[in-house]
Amino acid sequence: MGNPNRLLIGVINTLYKKIRRYCDHNAAEMGLTGTQGQVLCYIFIASQWQDLYQRDIEDVFEIRRSTATGILQLLERDGYIERVSVPTDARLKKIVLTAKANDLQTLVIREAERIDSLLKGGLSEEEVKLYIRLSERICSNIA
Repeated sequence: MGNPNRLLIGVINTLYKKIRRYCDHNAAEMGLTGTQGQVLCYIFIASQWQDLYQRDIEDVFEIRRSTATGILQLLERDGYIERVSVPTDARLKKIVLTAKANDLQTLVIREAERIDSLLKGGLSEEEVKLYIRLSERICSNIA
């Protein structure tokens, strides 16, 4: 099944790199990076029930403000989102999807679901739940 003496960090890093390469390759076919595709997918889904702001992206993806700014600036530059001032607080900018993004919505969500199915391939529902629980515990160890 693999080297039992392999360090956990090596296994996690290998998995991360494989997923990243795969997502980047597939997103490139839509003119996006893998990260842009993931962020857009989140915006598509979450914006259906709440207003979204940069801080939400930072929190959900656990990224720094500067990283979120860069991702959102590129999505805005490429015409997928607009950041609109909120009347009650001019400092806040609500993230709004454009018609160009809406044209990609079904494709991006379908691709995210396909990748999720690929990752779960051959695993039982119980194994998936166990993996998620273990990953969350590992994350909490370095939080």
